[in-house]
Formats: sequence, structure tokens, C-alpha cells
Amino acid sequence: MPGSLPVFWGCRALAGDASFEMSVRGVLRALGLSLEDLSPQACCGEPIRSLSITASCYLSIRLLALAASGGHEELLIPCSKGYYMARWSLDLMSDSREVYEGVSRALSSEGLDVGSLARPLSLVDLLYREAGPEGLASSSEELGLEVALHPGCYLLRVRPGTGEGLDELGRLRELLGAVGVRAPYYPGMLDCCGGSLSTTRPDAAATLAGSKLKAVRGAGLRCLVLACPGCFEMLDKRQEEALKAVGAREPVPVFYFTQLLGLALGLGEEELGLQFNSSPVSEILSGVSR
Repeated sequence: MPGSLPVFWGCRALAGDASFEMSVRGVLRALGLSLEDLSPQACCGEPIRSLSITASCYLSIRLLALAASGGHEELLIPCSKGYYMARWSLDLMSDSREVYEGVSRALSSEGLDVGSLARPLSLVDLLYREAGPEGLASSSEELGLEVALHPGCYLLRVRPGTGEGLDELGRLRELLGAVGVRAPYYPGMLDCCGGSLSTTRPDAAATLAGSKLKAVRGAGLRCLVLACPGCFEMLDKRQEEALKAVGAREPVPVFYFTQLLGLALGLGEEELGLQFNSSPVSEILSGVSR
């Protein structure tokens, strides 16, 4: 890929999710891909979607317009929620004249053009395109793990009714399989992490997260692997609270999928931000075949 690919990190990484940002940067660097942080790093629009559809859409589309104004055809959005918002906003503008005109006016007021937008690119799609299962398999060592994969709702909800979310899940499982990480189906695989309720119903959110962690142990799987920073907050950072909510005691190691890919590519644990995971990942790291 010539030049640098612009990247929009989203609020989780910008607020201190070092495990997410460091592992994404490390894996892409190992694969020879260069990133350029989008400037400014703003908001994807999701937090205000219940207040104003048009304003929410504008914030998301603005990111694509900023990338295009910098001469880029694509914008990498590693956060599942941010990528979902970009795709949702593009679809909404094509379906609603009112939203299209509102977004167009807002962009024009700051010298941006609604007709000139970069294409949103998910992290899974970038990895699949630039390395693919074959490329990863040829440049890495097998980890020899069987894990519980939690794709998260935003990955699955991309363009509902099209099957695109399930295709994304399939590609993610292929990428993990290429480095010796098997992710079988287990009861509760598609269940919610509880993050959407964390503000309005923290008790229910903790119960949902705890139920997910119990499902992992109930399936006999060694650890939980995530793609979404919001899910990581619920299942790693708030794991003690989640386990307490469902009366469970045995903690579950939680990884970003990029951390496992990075280990297979030979990257160091500190380079992948594993020291910032709150769950007991050391019990998995000590037995990984590298």
C-alpha cells in the first residue's frame, strides 16, 4: 500500500485504551502498513444518535470528508462501533433527502464536500485484503489455542439484512485460524456484552457481561477474544464487577484479536499492550507455543 493510511481511532483509544491502539499499530507495522492519524480525531456520532439523527450522521460523515480532503480514498476505522456508524450514516444519507441536505449544509459551512468522501475500511477487511489467511499463515507461528470469540453487536449489525456482518465474522475467524487460533461456536457467542446498558442500567449491564464470562467457562474454552473496544471495557476492565453480578469467581483471560495475531507474528507482549489488560492473560501467555 503506497503512502500512509489515515486512521480514526474513536473515543476508547483516545481515552486511554492502550491495549487496543498498541496492538493495532503493532500488527499493521509488522505487516508493512503505515498509519497516519486523522486530524482532528473527533466523534463518530454514536453518543448523540438518540438526540439528533442528522447531527449524529454529520459527525460520522465529517470524518470521511476530512480524510478525502487530505487526499485519501479510504479511512481505516478499527473500532467496530465507529465503522458501523460510518456505514449506517452513508446508507441513511442515500435513503433520506432531509438528512443528506442537513449533512451537506453542515459540511459546506467548514469547507468540506459531501460529494467527496473517503471509503470507510474496517480493520478485519484491511487485514484480510493486505495479508489474508495465507499471508498470515506464511509469516507467523501457530499459537495452538481454542478460544471463545465474542464478535460484538456492532460488527454483526453492519448493514442489517445484507449478511455483511456474518461475512465479517467469517473473515475474522479465518484470520485467527491462520495463526492457529480455533474459534468454535459456543452457546452465548452472539450474546450482548451489556455495554449498551452501562449508563442507564449498570446492574443489567454487569449481569449480561457476567453471563458472557460464565458461558466461556461453561463451554470449556480457555479465554475470550474480542474485536470491539466497548466490549473490552465490559469484559476485561469491568470483569470483577461482572463476575460478582452473576455469582461467579473464576476470572477469564480476555484478549483483543490483534493481540493474538501480534503474538503469532513474533511481537513482544509489551509492544502489544498486554501489560494493560486487566484480566489474567498471563495464564495463557505462559503456555502459548511460539
